Amino acid sequence: MNKTTLWQLRTEIVLNSLFMSDYQNSFGFTTQSVLEFFDGYMSYLEELMTEDGVSDSDVCTVLDKYDTVGNLWAWWNMYDINPLEKEE
Repeated sequence: MNKTTLWQLRTEIVLNSLFMSDYQNSFGFTTQSVLEFFDGYMSYLEELMTEDGVSDSDVCTVLDKYDTVGNLWAWWNMYDINPLEKEE
């Protein structure tokens, strides 16, 4: 996985959605593994916002500032193994 491919996956899903169907993707990854990966990514972004002093009420308005290729790549690199499972 490289930055470009990872960001393409990001653009196919609805970040922070509660619906499994919003994590379906053209890369052949299971919706469950994509949901779990991006739930973790969302938590990571919330931690970054907290460190920067963003209040809970402002999270929705500043999310675009934090949802970036660089932050997504940093989150990806926290894994030792590929967290995304392929469909069988």
